[in-house]
Amino acid sequence: MEIFSKEYDPFLCLPMVFCPEMVGRTDVKQGILCSLVNPLDTNVGKSRRRRERIHVLLYGTVGTGKTIPLEYLSQSWGAVYISADPTAATLKGDARKTNKGVQVFRSYSGGIVCIDDIELMKDVDMMRDVMESGKYTIDKGGIHEEYEAQCRVIAATNDISSLSPAILSRFDLIYDFDLPDIDESISIAKNLLEIDELQQDIELDYGFIESYMEVASRYIPHKEGKEEIMDIMSQTFKRIGGRSGRWISSVYRIARAISKIRMKPMGPMEVVEALDMKCRSDEFSGL
Repeated sequence: MEIFSKEYDPFLCLPMVFCPEMVGRTDVKQGILCSLVNPLDTNVGKSRRRRERIHVLLYGTVGTGKTIPLEYLSQSWGAVYISADPTAATLKGDARKTNKGVQVFRSYSGGIVCIDDIELMKDVDMMRDVMESGKYTIDKGGIHEEYEAQCRVIAATNDISSLSPAILSRFDLIYDFDLPDIDESISIAKNLLEIDELQQDIELDYGFIESYMEVASRYIPHKEGKEEIMDIMSQTFKRIGGRSGRWISSVYRIARAISKIRMKPMGPMEVVEALDMKCRSDEFSGL
C-alpha cells in the first residue's frame, strides 16, 4: 500500500476504478473517497472532539445518475440505503417506527447512511446534530438519553431548494448532476456495453481499493508548510470574501482526508485542492 502511495497519486488514480458504473465525474468520486477515508471523528480533549466525517450531497433532475454512487456504496461498502418511500420515514426518535427513526444512525455509527430523495423525508432538520456532532438525543419520560451516531451521510435530492440552509451547510461537498451532453452519452453507452467484460478486473480493483482505504483511514497526517497554508487561505478570503468557522473547518477536513488518501502530510497542495472542491460546492449549493 505504501509503495502504491509513493509511486502514484492515489487521489487521482483511485477514482479511475471506484464506482465503475458512473462514467466520468472524477470530482464526485474524489469527494466520496474523502468521506470513506474518515469514518470517525477525532478526540481533541476530554470533552471535545473534532468532526472528521465528510457529508456529500448529490442533486439534479431525475435520471441523471446521481443515485448510482448510493447504490454502489450500498452494494459494495456496506452502507445502509434509505429509499423507496422516504415520505413514510421520519427522523424523530420513535422506536415504534419500522425504521426506528434516528436509531438507524446509531446502528450505523462509524458507517455510511445513503438517503435518496432526502428532501421528501419528514423532520429532515433533525439530522443536524447527527451530521455535526455525531450524536442525537431521545426524550423518554422527561429523561434525555444521548446516543453515538458518527455516520457519514451521502444523500441525493431532486430539489435542493427545499432543503434548509442549516442542513445544506452541514454537507461539506455538494455536486450537481446535469443531463449528459452528446460525448458523455456516448461514453455512458460504451461503458454499459463493456462493463460485463471488465467485471472481473473491476472486482480485483475493488478488492485493492477496499484494502487501501482501510489502511489509509488509519493514517494520521501531520501538517507541513503552515505559513504557506495561511498565505493561501488569506489570499482566498481576499478573493472570495470572509467565511465562517464551519466553512473553514470543512476545508481543513477535506484537506486532511486528501492527505490520508495519499498517506502523506497535509500541506499547501492539499489545502489548494480542498479549497477548489469547496468553492465549486458553493457554486452548486447557492450558499
